[in-house]
Amino acid sequence: MRPVLLALLMLLPVASALAQAPPRIVTSLDPADGAVVVGQPVQMHVRVLFADDMAHPPLVSVPEAPGAQIMRFESQALTVRDQIDGQAYVGKDFAFTVYPRRAGDIAIPAPRVTLLDRAGDPAGEARGTPTHIHARVPPGLDASGPVLVSSRVAARQEWSPDGGAKPVAAGGAIVRVIHRQADGTPALAMADFRFVAPDGVRVYVDPPVSHDQINRGDVTGKRTDKVTYVFEKPGRYALPALVQPWWDPGQGAARSLTLPGLEVTVTAAATSHTAGAGFMARLASPRVLMAVAGVILVAVAALLLAPRLWRSWRGLRRRRRASAGWARRAAIRAARTGDARTAWTALATWLERLPEAEARTLRSDASLAPSLARLERALFHGDGAWAPADGVALARAIQQAKGAVSGQAAGREGVLPALNPRA
Repeated sequence: MRPVLLALLMLLPVASALAQAPPRIVTSLDPADGAVVVGQPVQMHVRVLFADDMAHPPLVSVPEAPGAQIMRFESQALTVRDQIDGQAYVGKDFAFTVYPRRAGDIAIPAPRVTLLDRAGDPAGEARGTPTHIHARVPPGLDASGPVLVSSRVAARQEWSPDGGAKPVAAGGAIVRVIHRQADGTPALAMADFRFVAPDGVRVYVDPPVSHDQINRGDVTGKRTDKVTYVFEKPGRYALPALVQPWWDPGQGAARSLTLPGLEVTVTAAATSHTAGAGFMARLASPRVLMAVAGVILVAVAALLLAPRLWRSWRGLRRRRRASAGWARRAAIRAARTGDARTAWTALATWLERLPEAEARTLRSDASLAPSLARLERALFHGDGAWAPADGVALARAIQQAKGAVSGQAAGREGVLPALNPRA
């Protein structure tokens, strides 16, 4: 019994959807007769209406139509209400845009409607009514490629460097960037320009960059093209103009925009001899000569003073290393190694470089005395151990010991016993 009950429970949403009256699906075109020119957009509305109540907004799609592009720019459908034969209906209006890409009759397949239950799960399918449009070739335009249909088209171009006004050396290049914009149509309706150039000029075309702006269902297509002209030899070259044709549905006429070409003068590339002469001329300029003379004077002075500076530096280094301050820092480093003999030797060197009274004061310093006594026991009495932690403690004690650090070197007897005293 349980499997049967479970199956019945799973079928309840489907049964509920089937119990509801099937929706009314109305498809309409604008213009109503679907008669347009190639490239002119046709607005197609698919209205799905439910009697009294809509459990959940449905999903609507339109299959591909050979000879046309079907696009949907608005992601949200419009909620609508209607009265038909005294019956109240509520539903959604889905807007699509159809762009005919060839002349003749084009069949638009029936829209597919996926019904959803209150939880948003598929609960059934329905189909609308197929339609068709008739497209003709706009007079005065070539329909073998994309046809641009718009009420307003704008185009501009940029040349670089220097707007193409200055001569270019052989081997150099000029870049041409073209911006196009059209209302009411996506950028894909803009045909590729055919970029050509005279002999002696190579042409490199970048992939176009397209960007569509959509505002409440109104689309504005934008496209940017970039081409680079490289000039192989000297001469005068005419880069051709470009023409953007389009059909203006408001005027019912073909129109066009022309982007002017450019006359370019190409000069011979500088030879190695010319380049060398230019370099020598720059080298002989007063500013460069003064800079070179200054460098030579500094170098001569450095050579003359180098021995004296070297002797002074060595004397300064000897005096610094003979100072008590240097010995104190060496004692701290030696203590941190954790080796008792190394620490004792460095400590003795430091204290020997201090005045005798200052050295005796440090030996009795409350911070230094305990660590010093532990070091002596470990080295000379054999009744103590010395561990790395003791070395760290000794280094800290040296840092904390009170008393001035004298910079004088003392040639007196050490205030510590010899490292290896004689028996």
